[in-house]
Amino acid sequence: MSNLFNIRRACCLAFGLLMASACSVSERVKEAPGSQPSSSTQDLSRDELRAYNQLQYRMNRLDEARLGGQDILFVQQANDLSAQQQATLQQALQSGNLPLKLRTRIFARNPTREAVQLQQLDYQVMLDGQPLATGSTGASTPVEANTIITLPVAIDLNVAPKLTGGATPLSFAAGLANLTEGQQRLQLLIRPTYLSASGRSFQPGDFEPVALVGTKL
Repeated sequence: MSNLFNIRRACCLAFGLLMASACSVSERVKEAPGSQPSSSTQDLSRDELRAYNQLQYRMNRLDEARLGGQDILFVQQANDLSAQQQATLQQALQSGNLPLKLRTRIFARNPTREAVQLQQLDYQVMLDGQPLATGSTGASTPVEANTIITLPVAIDLNVAPKLTGGATPLSFAAGLANLTEGQQRLQLLIRPTYLSASGRSFQPGDFEPVALVGTKL
């Protein structure tokens, strides 16, 4: 009986140690730096925090805008597309195959003396105040001190009839690429995530609108 009791006690002790070790490993995994982006400034140096706060982003004008293969970069009104082009776009919309292709760039400027590691830049594209597309750019991109880098933004999607709100493809396309203040239909919201020197992902805030190139702070 004494031997059996000792064996049971040894098994219980071993099981307890195993569970404690597993919990410890689990906690370390949960608390591992960089596992989840955080808005906490803990463990960030003063120089790092200053650089993150002073980093500036600007959106360039659209480099390319195509709807159903048609160039709509300068389409503002009905006579900007021929009757044949309009008919082709309408047919593509009804068949469920009307691709929209947009290309632009975001410039990131680091005016500080501290190099910054951009983990990624998430973006949301809004059209007439409604969500159009999401994506990310600039994965693992260094932003050196006192430099400007260019981050490409590519938007590719199929325009469904419900996206046009019952309007014709021409009405949908008209002014889409016009980014003039007061006439702007397209807006870009961005949310940067940085990788700190300690290896932790840092996210300063939520999505915010990005201003156009030439806009003063």
